[in-house]
Amino acid sequence: MRDAEIDRQQEWNAAPASPPKPTFLGRFARQFSDMPVPFDVFLPDGSVEHFGKGPPSFRITLRNKNALNAVTSLDEGRFAEAYLAGDIDLDGDMVRPFELRHAMKDFHLVTAAWRFILPFLFGQVRTNRQAIAAHYDIDPEFFLAFLDAKTPCYTQGVYESDDETLDVATLRKFEYCYQKLGLKPGDHILEIGPGWGAWFEFASKRGVKCTGISISATSISYLNGRAKELGYDWELINSDLLEYQTERKYDAIVIMGVIEHLPDYKAVLDKFATLIKPGKFIFLDGSACIKKYELSSFMVKYIYGGNHSFLVLHDFLDKLAQTKLEVMEILNDRHSYFLTFRQWAINFDTHREALIARFGEFNFRRFRLYLWGATYEFQSRSLDCYRMIIKAPD
Repeated sequence: MRDAEIDRQQEWNAAPASPPKPTFLGRFARQFSDMPVPFDVFLPDGSVEHFGKGPPSFRITLRNKNALNAVTSLDEGRFAEAYLAGDIDLDGDMVRPFELRHAMKDFHLVTAAWRFILPFLFGQVRTNRQAIAAHYDIDPEFFLAFLDAKTPCYTQGVYESDDETLDVATLRKFEYCYQKLGLKPGDHILEIGPGWGAWFEFASKRGVKCTGISISATSISYLNGRAKELGYDWELINSDLLEYQTERKYDAIVIMGVIEHLPDYKAVLDKFATLIKPGKFIFLDGSACIKKYELSSFMVKYIYGGNHSFLVLHDFLDKLAQTKLEVMEILNDRHSYFLTFRQWAINFDTHREALIARFGEFNFRRFRLYLWGATYEFQSRSLDCYRMIIKAPD
């Protein structure tokens, strides 16, 4: 057994000079025979098939017939399902396997349709609560295992160079936010989706009063404990933004990486207008694409359910132009989000054994696929990311 493992490792480390003729992989072999990305496929019988020229950048291990069927189907959703089930393993450069996506289909009608049937049947607010609970209502230690240890913020940092730490990049973003919002001690801000409190801590240290609204019960519970631990008086409200009612007007609104869960831009902007003081500012950022509601079947089923959508900038700006709000600045953070996701994915893999022991193989695999997949999407510009400053009329 040990000799077989040594032989397999030698095959992994050195690609054959002339690739063997594919035999068991059918359409997959034909589709990727001239793939510019070199990789190996380890078959259930122990044989290895090599694709591309040069040493393999990653390997796909197929453990059983279900794995073979998933791969030969050329269906992205089935491939992901087989990976989640443990029938397929991925090792090596984890960004490169996602280059295969463009040659695979991902048409799952029931999954696609249910996203929009759900809010139609049960309403947008209930749909939001279900989707947010499915993603966020895990023990906070799960997310804290891959977010930055010093500044656990679940959105992109702002990098000036690729070799900076995520902590430095995140604090740069916070400083930008603080300055552009014109905040000062004594101001009262509203954050929509405060997550694990990184921005709250930054603002509170500067004398800013913080109110947060969230529909994640786990987040609110964690933040109440964190506020008590740090000695801060954070106000935390369990409410969907679209249902939030108050006579209060805030000195600033902060919404970091939450607009993806709020695809009705007109309703969101109208709500902003009721919550912000005249002449004050809103900070908003989010991952973006050019087509509304464009998500893979894997993302819909296992990461972001409901009818949520990446930010579609032209649609958002069109709706904003119909209000009295004014965009003061828009910046593209795509490369910074690539660097952020890459660091999260590395952190996640580093804690593999502990995460599997505590949260199970399935939860580890679904988030691993999500984190490395998003890293590739930002690197390849399939996804963009924007941050902006919006001003309320005087």
